[in-house]
Amino acid sequence: MVVRADAGSSIGFGHFVRSAALAAYLRDDFRVAMASFNPDAPHLPSPIQLQQIREAGAEYLPIEAGSREEYDRLFLEALRADDIAVLDNYYYTTEYQTAARSRVSRLVCIDDVHDRHFTADDVITFCPLTREDFSLEPYTRFHGGIEWSFLREPFLAPPAERRRGFPPRRIVMAMGGADPLRLTDRMIRVVKSVFPEADLEVMAGETVRISPEEARRVTLHRNLTAAEVASLFDRCDLGIFPASTVCVEAFARRLPVYGGHFTDNQEEFYADSVKKGLMAPLGDLRDPEPLLSARLALLSLQPLPASPDIDFAGRRHAIIALFKSD
Repeated sequence: MVVRADAGSSIGFGHFVRSAALAAYLRDDFRVAMASFNPDAPHLPSPIQLQQIREAGAEYLPIEAGSREEYDRLFLEALRADDIAVLDNYYYTTEYQTAARSRVSRLVCIDDVHDRHFTADDVITFCPLTREDFSLEPYTRFHGGIEWSFLREPFLAPPAERRRGFPPRRIVMAMGGADPLRLTDRMIRVVKSVFPEADLEVMAGETVRISPEEARRVTLHRNLTAAEVASLFDRCDLGIFPASTVCVEAFARRLPVYGGHFTDNQEEFYADSVKKGLMAPLGDLRDPEPLLSARLALLSLQPLPASPDIDFAGRRHAIIALFKSD
């Protein structure tokens, strides 16, 4: 099995993190190799990514290329007829899917955007979407909803009993592993304007830029392991995140979430989670700071949202069964 999930400071790391979790699910039943193109120099996975590949029990598929176009071509050439290929990102065209499928025994696409026709054998999304939202071949099997999320091992353990007091004494915040829009500084100011007495724990990737002034107001955590993130969630009273994989990890630890969005692919997950009461709505995280502060102040007067009652550990067996099926 070959799993491809590109990652870098300009495109983020969410796809890679969830695909590494998938690799860990499947390592006892398949020989899993992971491939990842980094659009930032030197076009190779970071040492942290390579460590995550090893921790997932997978191998690294070495492909060196100076552009994504070259990488796309070399990746196809590396596929074998008996492979199951998994593509996790939003830019694999119909033509590229067809080319990949012609070289392997089975093609699986992980995609939440559904803005093109899919020729894969299976399409998986953790967004609240249905088959009718996608353009699919008649043979394509569709699997959608938050229960199809792939979570890293520490998030599958039973969550600790949680105090749901308010106001929160400790808040954890993350604006993505890369934060290309530089939202972290402004969200620190927003959170501190509403909860000045709370301890603010900020998770950030290695390339996330935070000003010295704002860094002095928080406890900064860079490049945490999955176990460290799960432990941090268990110690906090509230999480503030964009609507992405980190929210699902917070749900699994029963951490109340205030969520927002800043990209198109986050909006459907955000809207459905707000509708179901799984996260409190912060709206567009690119909005002006005074507007975000007003929204956060309003949310602080309301009950904390509840996490979904989903047995993510049990769902892992259903996901493994999917890949083992013909």
